Amino acid sequence: MEVTLRVYDPRDAADLADVFFRSVRQVALSDYTADQVWAWAPEPRTAEWAHAEASDGRLVLVAADEDDRPVAYIDLEPNGHINRLFCAPEAAGRGIASRLYDAVEATAREQGITSLFTEASELARRLFERKGFAVVERQDMVIRGVAIHNYRMAKVLDLTAPLLAWGGRIQATLDAWAAGTAVRMSVPYNRDARWNRRMIVNARRSLPPPSLKLIEHLPLTA
Repeated sequence: MEVTLRVYDPRDAADLADVFFRSVRQVALSDYTADQVWAWAPEPRTAEWAHAEASDGRLVLVAADEDDRPVAYIDLEPNGHINRLFCAPEAAGRGIASRLYDAVEATAREQGITSLFTEASELARRLFERKGFAVVERQDMVIRGVAIHNYRMAKVLDLTAPLLAWGGRIQATLDAWAAGTAVRMSVPYNRDARWNRRMIVNARRSLPPPSLKLIEHLPLTA
C-alpha cells in the first residue's frame, strides 16, 4: 500500500473516526479479547469527536492512501504526549505506523520537545519499544465493567534534560548505560520512598538487553 504522510485536514475527521473504531475492534483482537475491545470502543465514533480531538492544538499526522483517504494516524501534544496511533486493518503490519512515529519524533525534536510519553496497547508497546521507548509501568483498568490494561511508556529525546513531566507530576529520572549508549529511564515520583524503590526495580526489569547498570538516579524522597 502506497501512502503519503500529511497534516490532518478537517475533511479527514470521519475517516479518522472510522480508523480508530476499526483498529480497536479488529486489529487489537490480536492482543485483547472480544469483550475488551468492545469495552474500549463499544460503538463507532463520530466525525465531530475526531475533529474535536484533532483541532485542540495538537499535531495530527495522517497516512493517506492513493485516494487521499486516511488509513492511519498519530498525534503529538505540545507536552510530548502521544495520545493516539491507529491503523486501519488494511494498513496494519505494513510499516505505516513506524513511518508516522518517525515523522512525529522528528517534529518533536525540531520543536525542542525533550521527552515523549504515551499509554500504549500491547500491539503499540512493541512498536514503541523498537523506537527506543521503555515501559514505566503496566496500567490495569476496568472499563465498562471489563478488565483491560495498557502500558505507560517514555522516551527521552534530550539526555541533558534533568526531569520528565507526566500528567503534571515530576518523575525521578534514571540514567543507564547499555552497549555504549546512554539510556534515560523515568519512573513516577512519589513521596513514599518505598513506592519509588519498587517502581525503580520494575523500571530496571523493563530495560532492554544487555543487562544495564544503574549509574545515577535522583533522590527518592521529597
